Amino acid sequence: MTGLAKCAAVTTALGPHGPVGCTTTSLMSLSVAPPSVLVAFGAGGRTLGDLLDAGRFAVNVLSQTQGPLVRRFATGTPAQRFRNTPHAVLRGVPVLHDAAVVITCDVAETFTAVDHVLIVGTVRHLTATPGSPLVLVTGEPHIATPVQPAPATADNLR
Repeated sequence: MTGLAKCAAVTTALGPHGPVGCTTTSLMSLSVAPPSVLVAFGAGGRTLGDLLDAGRFAVNVLSQTQGPLVRRFATGTPAQRFRNTPHAVLRGVPVLHDAAVVITCDVAETFTAVDHVLIVGTVRHLTATPGSPLVLVTGEPHIATPVQPAPATADNLR
């Protein structure tokens, strides 16, 4: 399954000693009403406990300029991950500057599935900026570019 394209995102929360976060590749829109997302974390991950204790988090979909953050937020300590990473606290959670999309959420529900914890977040705020988001293909960041829809013709309307 390494060939699948995945959204390149960093999920962040405010821990007791400052901001925490990790690269997140298991992310999906869950519901329109109420607006909700689903993120998955390894059950033994360092960020999970702080995120659940905080009760809120942000999903930062990375922009085309943020490729190095994919690896930075997959390794190291929280301090190392946030060192020289511009961010601010918005609605009680750290958000990364220049992210293509920032979604702040409250934890609504959690579920255990195999060796992961699934977190349902109720969306409280969403900001999108112009530009191309990153996707991961075979674990490497790539820039996603929009494709213009083909013009409607009589042949493709049948």
